[in-house]
Amino acid sequence: MSTLEERLREEMARAVAPVRPEPDPYARLLRRRRRRGWRWGSTALAAAVVAAVLGAQALVAPSNPSPNPTPEPPPYFRESNDVALDHWGRDIIAASTRGNAAQADPALVEALRQALDRVRRSWAINPALDRIKVLYIVDVGGSRAYAAAYYNNERVQFVAAAAPAGSGADALVSTDHGMQTGALEPFTLGGDAGKYTIAMVPPGCLAAPSAATKVGPDSSLQQTWAQGAAFVVEDRPALQRWWKISCDGVVREVLVAGSLDGPHGPGTPPPAERGHADPEVVAQLLRYWPPLPGLDVRDRRIVWGGTVEGESRSVAVGVGKLGDGSAVVVAATGKGDGYLVTSVKPDTDLEQGAMPSAQVTTAVSPRSDFVAVRLPAEDHRSLSDRLLVLAPPGAVELRAGSGPGAETKVTLADGVGVLHVPVPAKVIIRAVDAQGRTVAELTVSEPRNTTQILAGQGLMRNWD
Repeated sequence: MSTLEERLREEMARAVAPVRPEPDPYARLLRRRRRRGWRWGSTALAAAVVAAVLGAQALVAPSNPSPNPTPEPPPYFRESNDVALDHWGRDIIAASTRGNAAQADPALVEALRQALDRVRRSWAINPALDRIKVLYIVDVGGSRAYAAAYYNNERVQFVAAAAPAGSGADALVSTDHGMQTGALEPFTLGGDAGKYTIAMVPPGCLAAPSAATKVGPDSSLQQTWAQGAAFVVEDRPALQRWWKISCDGVVREVLVAGSLDGPHGPGTPPPAERGHADPEVVAQLLRYWPPLPGLDVRDRRIVWGGTVEGESRSVAVGVGKLGDGSAVVVAATGKGDGYLVTSVKPDTDLEQGAMPSAQVTTAVSPRSDFVAVRLPAEDHRSLSDRLLVLAPPGAVELRAGSGPGAETKVTLADGVGVLHVPVPAKVIIRAVDAQGRTVAELTVSEPRNTTQILAGQGLMRNWD
């Protein structure tokens, strides 16, 4: 191994360690997405977090000369990251180069294209990718950022980087500033974690971040989506936001961008308000409690702990109260390495390997004293048909149904009961007292036509 390669490995390990905490349950969840190599953005993968926080400096070796340079240093990337070129990628490539810097200085576009052509060998670009398209050049947040595609009729490789604002073509391709490479996705999300956002979709599509998020009366998230555009540049952080991408009125993708690692360390687990919570499970709950964009949790409580029907492992439930009285609900099941469960159905791409020893599920409720949260399936990395319900004080029974007619009745134990309801469900749950009077009512209406549910928000990806 050359000195240059050794330095690269050491620098990557040093740089990545503080910004990608382990374990990263949501990154593992999304690992099934079709990906080859590193890329700049497009959802919540930990690679996007690393690139945004470090300005992409950890992904390419610095250009400082080695103390013992070889006559011809090896390529920075040992294998080409090109992928099949689909019709969405063709539409992106066919569009005019976007961005304020490209519009202000059209000559810069051609200069950058030529500079990219000169560095193709050192970047180990597949020689068969004989064409280059600069997709955008943008001055934003004190930086000049760009993205480009090396391509031919069948294959494509996406590259992106940033340098100080006003940089010329040679500085933009300098490895002093780092770069990323990988698949050209229909939705690419890049920028700086603390400064700016760049989002790009094919012409005719709209990328819209959520301008406001709140809990609806049916225990789902209600988003106020921005108007959206095919190219979005904003002087605000790239991560911790919900996004919706639609093309000709058809929603193609809904996602949360940013790491969903919990912000809390184990600490000293507080006691549960009800039940008998295992301190280790409570610690897991606090550790993996995901931060959810737009939901400012002001008070976290451990409301119940114990073992429920159909579950051999200990469960702990936490409620995070929001300013309007609504709440985020998080349940941890089991001990050990946590895994955030959001899949509506078992996914064969996620079933490989051993099942995680601890699983975390999420929900929202319009009120903090009456909540319901899905438990994870025991034999799959997906949501089960068991809805754990915590009723208000004074309730002794749950009565649940989807409308007028027969109701399912469940006797409560210490105010807790389990309903068997397939996901996604729409159910009205009444908590009644010993005299049969309704103490409180809760509507749970889970989003449909989605592959994943995260705290009442449906997530999906359909670019086929």
